[in-house]
Amino acid sequence: MKFNKISHLLLLFVSIIFFACGNQNSHKNFKLQPGDLLFQDLDGSSLSDAIEDVTAEEKPLSFSHVGIAVLDDNNDLSVLEAIEDSVQYTSLYGFLTRSLNTDRMPKVRVARLNKKHQTRIVKAISYGRQLIGYPYDPTYLMSDSSYYCSELIYEMFKHSGDGSDIFKLNPMTFKDANTGEFNPIWVKHYKDIGIEIPEGKLGCNPNGMSESKEIHWVFDYSK
Repeated sequence: MKFNKISHLLLLFVSIIFFACGNQNSHKNFKLQPGDLLFQDLDGSSLSDAIEDVTAEEKPLSFSHVGIAVLDDNNDLSVLEAIEDSVQYTSLYGFLTRSLNTDRMPKVRVARLNKKHQTRIVKAISYGRQLIGYPYDPTYLMSDSSYYCSELIYEMFKHSGDGSDIFKLNPMTFKDANTGEFNPIWVKHYKDIGIEIPEGKLGCNPNGMSESKEIHWVFDYSK
């Protein structure tokens, strides 16, 4: 049984490399680089589903999470993200294999900042490194002491240049688009943490961030 599990993981890893290489050939030899944003369609979480439910538009992938490619303390290409309980490094392999489609490929698309913003990446990553270990923000309110995934990316680039925003904040909604009522998952979530649903408060989310005109798509791991 243990051998089969290891064999399965090795096969999955080889498959990712094979398909990624194939995609690279069709994407002008794509190579992930520091500063690239990895938008992810997460599975297995009621909150992830709720995020997609209130922020998604009709498109092949709906994003409930985002991280940024960086070089970690060992100079390995990793993903800096706010997930689970803190801001942290995650191995690229761990990030890509977290959520797979029916073809066992990562449900991840990669976006890159437009050329005019490339000079801000070094400062953005430097700022993000300072936030490693800060707690995850379950309130989804913009704050100085805790961070959710897209808030981390927003703050990193906000502190990377002249103070201008690459990504915009918009009024948040937690209501079902069809019924106009609060999604029951959000009702329970905010009841559990003891605060009112921050309907209309300024914030950001992966789907909204993915629509920014200041980035462009460069690779799709799901194909």
